[in-house]
Amino acid sequence: MAIEEKTLEIANLIREKIQDKTYPYGSAIPSERELAQYFNVTRNLIRSAIDSLIDESILKRIHGKGTYVTKTDIDDTAIHFKGMSELLNEAGFKPSSKVLTTLTRKAKYKYSNIFHVGEDTEMFQIIRLRLGNNLPISIENTTIPYHSIKRVEDIDFQVYSLYDMFMINGISIQNIEHIFSSTRIHGAYAKLLNREEDAPIINIKITSFTKTHQIAEYTEVIVVPEFSKYYTDGIIKNGIFNLTSQLIT
Repeated sequence: MAIEEKTLEIANLIREKIQDKTYPYGSAIPSERELAQYFNVTRNLIRSAIDSLIDESILKRIHGKGTYVTKTDIDDTAIHFKGMSELLNEAGFKPSSKVLTTLTRKAKYKYSNIFHVGEDTEMFQIIRLRLGNNLPISIENTTIPYHSIKRVEDIDFQVYSLYDMFMINGISIQNIEHIFSSTRIHGAYAKLLNREEDAPIINIKITSFTKTHQIAEYTEVIVVPEFSKYYTDGIIKNGIFNLTSQLIT
């Protein structure tokens, strides 16, 4: 059997294990070594089969972590949220991020009300400048419960996405709400986004909910108007891309 045919056969066998939930959505598949032993083939062939499933967005390889199931076509309940980076890639932009600051803080009044936790609860905050083709797009101020992601302070969020980390830590996002409004930008944030002082800007408040209706993430975003569409709530259900966002003017 030709190598190409064998690669396709192995890719289809892995796909079947994803569809029958042997490898469920959000889980890591076995290592290349384990799969090579299981299927009695070389690791190079396993790697090629995995690469083909990555090209289909069924799997995602996360350096130093493993390869994770990101989509299963047969599971009607499977929901895949497209992050801004993925949408920018599809639109032909090269996404990147610059972490401006990270810190551990108490929830205090604001976040205790948002997350429904005590004011002394530890939270983790990430402020990032997001870029596409090295052009500044937005500034994201994200807050999550500190203990929701293991060793969160050691994660390089210029490399890994927040939703990759949710997936690795077994946090399944069921719904994301967006509230859009318009405002004006000033000071250091105007400089970071290459905007004139007092220029119009879009403000977005994003809240992510788990299947148990707990809040996993709260993000406040300021985004240049022409890129605000990439923050819509993109959900893939049965291969169909749906937008469910709220615009407040």
